Amino acid sequence: MKTKLLLLSIAVFMANATIAQSCDATVFTGDGTFYVDANDAATTTKIFNCTFPNSTIKPYYGAMNNTQYATADYCGVCVELTGKAGTKGTQIIEIVDKCPECLVGDIDLSNQAFLAIFGDLVIGRAKMDWHEVACPWSTAPLTVTTQGSNQWYAKMIIGHHVNKIKKVEIYDTYSSAWVNMLRSSDNGWVNATNISIIGNTELRITDVFDQIVPVVGVEIASTIAKTFQSTTNFAPCLSTDLAFIEAHRQVGIYPNPVFDNVVFDDIQGIKSIAVYNVVGEVVRTETLGGGATRLQFDFSNLAAGTYIVQLSNGSAVVHSAKVIKM
Repeated sequence: MKTKLLLLSIAVFMANATIAQSCDATVFTGDGTFYVDANDAATTTKIFNCTFPNSTIKPYYGAMNNTQYATADYCGVCVELTGKAGTKGTQIIEIVDKCPECLVGDIDLSNQAFLAIFGDLVIGRAKMDWHEVACPWSTAPLTVTTQGSNQWYAKMIIGHHVNKIKKVEIYDTYSSAWVNMLRSSDNGWVNATNISIIGNTELRITDVFDQIVPVVGVEIASTIAKTFQSTTNFAPCLSTDLAFIEAHRQVGIYPNPVFDNVVFDDIQGIKSIAVYNVVGEVVRTETLGGGATRLQFDFSNLAAGTYIVQLSNGSAVVHSAKVIKM
């Protein structure tokens, strides 16, 4: 066991010592709304879908729409929200819940988060852009809370992780093997195959960048819910705000010249594409959802000549380019 722990510690050090990777820069657009507050006396007994204790939930949090919530994929993940034109500002929140009635791109927010972004609860609903970022508590340890566990069954709620989680494993002391855990819709990780663990064991938690954080001394046999801490956390992914993304956008357009179809690359956040002829007339438009990163655009019905293509994020043109149709 000591040798295994030493090797694991070395692996963790090497993983966390690597150069931090960029966060997922995909920009989504949707509606921001607001609902109950975790710290409100009237809702202290409410159980949020991600099963985090209400006392640990920050004032700025949200409920992810049903589709993107999936199997608790966004639980504990932080996103940066920016109000569209005419609204107030930007705020980082943690996803702690699911919004069943919300559409793709929508997030239901705490009152404080809604106020920070839109300025007034009276607005009720407004458009916003958002993308994934590292949670701003990289110096705090990651936590593991057991729930309804025993010698043969383990269920864990992983909290306070800086980046999105990819995999959780538990060490089966009986078979001396690592066992994969599966995530359930309430954000609980449960053992995928049989285990037998009498004393303390350990978990290793892997983020989407393949960094590993171990949590040792985890006890499940007593069936009593307990919380354990790691001694470290993931190195946070490198976050960039929406303004940076727009300033450094590098749209690829190919082939150019084009005979039929042209491909647009790096178009996350783009809401519309307009094509103009040489005299400034609009000859083709396309409305997008804002979540795509690549689009194939049909030029086959246009006459041969030179065209100007403009890409808009919904409030401004962010990229213009000349395309030649053969």
